[in-house]
Amino acid sequence: MRGKLYFVLSVLGAIAIAVLLAVKLGLAGINLPGLILVLGGTLLASVIGHSPRPVLNLLRRVPGLFKEQEEADSGDHKTFLHVADRYRRGDVRGAERAAMAIGDPFLRGGTRLALDPHNGEELGRMLQWRMRQQKEQASKDIRILRTMATFAPAFGMLGTLLGLVALLGDLGQSGLEYIGVAMGFALMSTLYGLLLANLLFRPLALKLEDRSRKQLMHMNFLSDAIMMLHERQHPVLIGELMHSLQPEPAATLPPSQIHSLALQRMRA
Repeated sequence: MRGKLYFVLSVLGAIAIAVLLAVKLGLAGINLPGLILVLGGTLLASVIGHSPRPVLNLLRRVPGLFKEQEEADSGDHKTFLHVADRYRRGDVRGAERAAMAIGDPFLRGGTRLALDPHNGEELGRMLQWRMRQQKEQASKDIRILRTMATFAPAFGMLGTLLGLVALLGDLGQSGLEYIGVAMGFALMSTLYGLLLANLLFRPLALKLEDRSRKQLMHMNFLSDAIMMLHERQHPVLIGELMHSLQPEPAATLPPSQIHSLALQRMRA
């Protein structure tokens, strides 16, 4: 609670400094006070609406949102198929050791759960709970970005009103230079709000929404593969499912190994 109060007071102080700079200095070219007002006000409103921790965590992860999403690791898929082969043969210990090499946290955790003596319903509930947790986290980030996109133009208009009030208050006492500074603050504040909302916050929300949809679809595929592992289905069938996760055929077993596994299945 104390940390939240300190954060709110800090943002309010930054906004107050921005207003004082707007009245005294103006900086019509760059309009730093208007930018501070828009960013600080948007951040403060988001923190009040969502609490500081999720907002700050999202801000730390914003640079990563500009990077392209990494494709599924084919090495994890090969390791998973190796685990499935060992588990079907009855080598549970070897399958558990091989599962530790899987890099994907969801796939690794689900594989270890599938190798433990759980029934299918319990395993399915655990996997569904982890997917719901991931979906809720993504939904929270999307809501925060949309909140910022809503408040940024509003604080831009607030900067416009402050500039106009300062202009009208000293209209009879100031010269053309001050009028230009006040108008610059007023107009640039609105511009900053619109740019931040439509070129940063809304596009990031759309991008995160698309990433979340793809990630949940990927996790659903992995969940089906984990359930097939739990049911001791043949690695060839699991490999066909894993192959649909990637455009390249690297996620499947080598042809020679697939042929040998198919022969073993026919003899079983």
